[in-house]
Amino acid sequence: MSVTSIWRHVTRGVRALVPGSGHDRDLQDELTHYLDQATKAHIANGLTLEDARRAAQRDVGNLTVARESVHASLWENTIATLVTDVRYAMRMLRRSPVFTTIIVLVISLGIGAVTTIFSAANGILFKPLPGASDPGRLVGIDRIEPAERGGTQATYPYYRFLRERTRTLSGIAAWGKATLTLNTGQSGHSVYANIVSGNFFSVLGVRPALGRFFLPEEDVTPLTHPVIVVSHEFWESALGADSSAIGRTIGVNGAAFTLVGVAPRGFRGVFTPIVTSAWVPLMMAERVRPRTDFESAAASWLWTFGRLNRGVNREVARQELRALTADRIAQGVEPKWMERNNGIRLIGLTGLPDDAHKAMLAFASVLLGVAIMVLLIASVNVAAMLSARAVARQHEMAIRVALGAGRLRLVRQLLTESVMLFVLGAAGGVGLACGATWLLERIPLPIGEPLSLELSPDYRVLVFALLVSLVTGVLFGLAPALRAARLDVTSRLRNDSRTGDARRGLISNALVVGQLALSLLLLVSAGLLLRALDHGRSVDPRFDVKGVATAELKAESWGYDEAKARTFYRALRERVQGLPGVTEVSYTSRLPLQMSSSSSNIRLDNAQTPGRAEERGTPVQTDVVDVDYFSVVRIPVLAGRPFRTSDDQDAPRVAIVNETFAKKHWAVGGAIGQTFVADGTQVTIIGIARDAKYSTLTETTPSHVYYAVGQGAQTELTLMVRTTGSADSLRAPIRDAVLALDRGLPPPAVVSLENATSFVLLPQRVAAMVTGALGVLGLLLASIGLYGIISYSVSRRSREIGVRMALGARATDVHRMVVRSGMRLTAMGVVIGLVLAMAASRLLVAFLYGVNPLDALTFAATSALLVAVAFLASYLPARRAAAADPLVALRSN
Repeated sequence: MSVTSIWRHVTRGVRALVPGSGHDRDLQDELTHYLDQATKAHIANGLTLEDARRAAQRDVGNLTVARESVHASLWENTIATLVTDVRYAMRMLRRSPVFTTIIVLVISLGIGAVTTIFSAANGILFKPLPGASDPGRLVGIDRIEPAERGGTQATYPYYRFLRERTRTLSGIAAWGKATLTLNTGQSGHSVYANIVSGNFFSVLGVRPALGRFFLPEEDVTPLTHPVIVVSHEFWESALGADSSAIGRTIGVNGAAFTLVGVAPRGFRGVFTPIVTSAWVPLMMAERVRPRTDFESAAASWLWTFGRLNRGVNREVARQELRALTADRIAQGVEPKWMERNNGIRLIGLTGLPDDAHKAMLAFASVLLGVAIMVLLIASVNVAAMLSARAVARQHEMAIRVALGAGRLRLVRQLLTESVMLFVLGAAGGVGLACGATWLLERIPLPIGEPLSLELSPDYRVLVFALLVSLVTGVLFGLAPALRAARLDVTSRLRNDSRTGDARRGLISNALVVGQLALSLLLLVSAGLLLRALDHGRSVDPRFDVKGVATAELKAESWGYDEAKARTFYRALRERVQGLPGVTEVSYTSRLPLQMSSSSSNIRLDNAQTPGRAEERGTPVQTDVVDVDYFSVVRIPVLAGRPFRTSDDQDAPRVAIVNETFAKKHWAVGGAIGQTFVADGTQVTIIGIARDAKYSTLTETTPSHVYYAVGQGAQTELTLMVRTTGSADSLRAPIRDAVLALDRGLPPPAVVSLENATSFVLLPQRVAAMVTGALGVLGLLLASIGLYGIISYSVSRRSREIGVRMALGARATDVHRMVVRSGMRLTAMGVVIGLVLAMAASRLLVAFLYGVNPLDALTFAATSALLVAVAFLASYLPARRAAAADPLVALRSN
């Protein structure tokens, strides 16, 4: 069919929808012509004009019916009928503004909950990389073990090997993380940045907003092209959106770099949740990350990704990269420990590493499941309200059937009204999602990196909300529509409303029981997560987080060499030590409870561990700490001594180990004076510290070794200051102390140790907050549903109640009867809800710190809460029924 033909059919259909349109008039004229011809024929046979017209009408039939019949044979009829149904539905909804407002509000709450979670998941997991062209062909490249038990990042030689030999990918790019201090002439800016290969932007298909990206010659020789590209946001905030900034010299970690380009607005590289403010060439890595062994075949520090050639699928590319990896291993140029990583995994480039993507997807799925339960409760409420409204409209339906409307026509009309309500609710839900995601984007998170999330709804969220509204509108509107259309015309015209009440009551009761069961499931889930959060807060980390301020200091990013860094840290310590209220000051390489750790293998010399293959090494976790560290965090040294200032580079290397390490290999006291080998150097154990929590609250206590700051490189350390007052009171004094030593440094972020360690409970806090809010919402909706069904039952039984009271029943008897009815439904809902909760709680095990998924207290408390709210929802209509006048009740119905 040609475009012209399609357009002709479409325009004809549109014209047919408009009453009095040319198409409709042509049809009317044609039918009138047939009538006129029949009339003339009868006049010719001798009939009068009036008799001839009546005879012609008998021959031709009703013109309206004939016209509708012709319309029904055309495809336009479907659209025309739909438009008519929508118009009629809107008129009916406007006639009941209170009912429409309430039902749309309920739907908005349900769809808003689901849409908010989906919008957040969409912003983190599903949105394509901003600025990238044809993102579907971009793939992340992970080098893994064959069983995918783990993997490693790429070395620069390995990356270059793949880039030069691949044929299935049009390009392979690499990037690494860096923290830079950018000085634009005013003050320093500490930013998160990427060190990238020269083809980084071209593989992504990104175009600069200003200037240019890196040239091929800037990706060849190390340390020859100090150039930098900044983000659009940094260009606006730090450079005043000055177009003449291209070519300007910017200080990068103390070195002079030339600004050559500005990235497009919103571009954040390939790790989108982190605000990336700058990109420098891979060839300048040794300048901005001096400790990086750039050319080493053992230094795996790069993430790699590529763009598939058109027509090439991921499996073909994976097989090629796997073969290339096998060829490189066969050349014997890689260390033995990397040879086992001979597998390749290709994943879509989503803005998150694969492991983080999977973890976030699982977390979002749990929250989305909780939100769907709220939507189900809201939808069941709506179904109950639509059923009640259908009873009120039964006389109208009977009249329409008596006038010739078919059952299918009634169902279609009622279903259209239901879908319209859900679509309006979807609009409200999207509005709620916009507000909720706006708040979520502004919740401060206790993490060190500059995080910025874009969770607001986009077109995918709008399509999702529309689909949800259509599906739920049909599913939960179909049953009330079928029930309303299945009626006895005679009884409805007599206004006999008792027919079918028993069945309607059974269905309504089932809906309420379902609401209560889902509500209890929500409450139990929220209760378990709140218990886990409370338990996590009460877990003793075995160190004291109160009254300690911390500040992360990155001397390497300031351009300091090791000697200058040592001088700075020593001077800062002395300056902070003199602040009012400060009792102890120290440094550490890593704050505890950050859900990460540093580990290495050591070789024990005299450990009493029979059967251990010492040549393989003993795995331990490590930290580097300064003198007074154990005093700052209140971890006692149980045996031996703490570190001293004399434990410097000129002294023999020493370490302090934890109890677990000492007991595992020696008696606790027997560990003092023992030695082990780390990084080829012999280390003597001088002290044993009490066990503590190091990475997470649920970890099995590992063997832990503390090394002395004075005996290693001092580049990136975290200042820790204990005070007799509030840790927050040290924010300004610590910043002032840092800037007093070097005005060109970026002001450090000072946070309390209590806030810093709260990061470990972030998943529980988010899950408890979301499920708690949704649980309360579900309970509210379920209680409204119970209240509605009890109120409706009381109104339908008003005559029965009047008879009972006339025969001597007391108000307390009526009260008890109504409440008993509500509590019977509640009991069934609680039983079903408990069974569902017992099954579903297994899905929350990963988030339950020290809490049994079948925690009896949580199940009992949430059940009691539901029963109490349900009792209140039953008590109010019961009280009204008991206070009714028997004479009025007997005259009702």
